[in-house]
Amino acid sequence: MNSDRRSGSGLTITAAAGPGGVVLVASGALDYHSSEHFAAAVNEAFADGAAELVAELSALSYCDSSGVAALVRAHKQAMREGRRFVVRNPDTTLSRVLALTGLDSVLTIEH
Repeated sequence: MNSDRRSGSGLTITAAAGPGGVVLVASGALDYHSSEHFAAAVNEAFADGAAELVAELSALSYCDSSGVAALVRAHKQAMREGRRFVVRNPDTTLSRVLALTGLDSVLTIEH
């Protein structure tokens, strides 16, 4: 996967290949309306053979429960397929939600 930019339902995802993996840079809102768009980008990255997928979230403006569920689904998919999924740079609000739900001990999170 080379650099790829897609927009849909208030979420823009830029995908870039790196050594052994893919970085998905998400900006905008990861919510009910855009979670399927995120899932499609995750599926494509794994279908292309990425051993590691990093979701760079520093540019997210909003993430609701559907967005959190999309992150969990990506993590579960990675585990099933023997791959690695990383949530990178979630903002303070999302970090707090992940901590309150206990997902900070399930997901691999890099700050």
